[in-house]
Amino acid sequence: MARGTGGATGRGRRRSVVLGAAASMAVVLCTSLWAYAGTRGGAEPADYVTNASEEGPVSPTTQTRDESGAEDAAGGDPALRGTGVEIPEGWAEADESTVLQDGEEVTVRRYQADGERVLGGSHLSVVLGEDDRLVGLTRLEAEAAGDPEDLPSHEQAREAAYTWLAQQDSEYLEGLTEQWVDRHDEVVVDADGQEAVIPGIKVKTRHDDGRYAWVIVGVGARIVAFERDVTWDSAAQRRSTQMWLHDAWVAAVEGTGDQPPAPAAVADAG
Repeated sequence: MARGTGGATGRGRRRSVVLGAAASMAVVLCTSLWAYAGTRGGAEPADYVTNASEEGPVSPTTQTRDESGAEDAAGGDPALRGTGVEIPEGWAEADESTVLQDGEEVTVRRYQADGERVLGGSHLSVVLGEDDRLVGLTRLEAEAAGDPEDLPSHEQAREAAYTWLAQQDSEYLEGLTEQWVDRHDEVVVDADGQEAVIPGIKVKTRHDDGRYAWVIVGVGARIVAFERDVTWDSAAQRRSTQMWLHDAWVAAVEGTGDQPPAPAAVADAG
């Protein structure tokens, strides 16, 4: 099994990790990964529940992911069909690795400008499970981040998140209970080497199986990130599931960056 650590696995062009804003990224990663987790007396983050009645219920659609195999805006990547997520013009596959996530072999595929792997920069990445289910997705594009003042309201973010989840896996959606909705930003380094904020609204949920899932909705109701099947270590007050979509954590795994503090997962490739 190939491992996506240390640059020894995967295909595509690689170069040394560039994390000019590593410290800032780690702070954002750990303060927004589990919002409010450190301010609730050691309780699991699921204990914070937004009062959804204030903004009304959401009635998501019941569409499922497009399994027709037809080419769409995904730019030819089957993992992106039916997600509405496009590979930006000029981007190409920069890396593909098989790694472990909670003991399951998953495929992590990454796209960046000119197909050059640069941790900390704008990227589109997906994580696929052994059954080809979409486990995670993130699209952090500095040039398309938009103005934070144009972010959707909490209710609009809910509608966008649940509609999108229904299109991916309506059965999975039925098992989710909302935990909270709040602002969540990410930070990347743009083409000029400057920090760029990717603003978003995070809709955090918990599945009937006890694991967590969330969707981050950005300006224009664009899907910024999605993760599912995430586990939490209550004793350590850390995420347990590996964080292959988070560059600061990946850098720590590869030995080119520091371990992000809790609540980030311990940098362990599994």
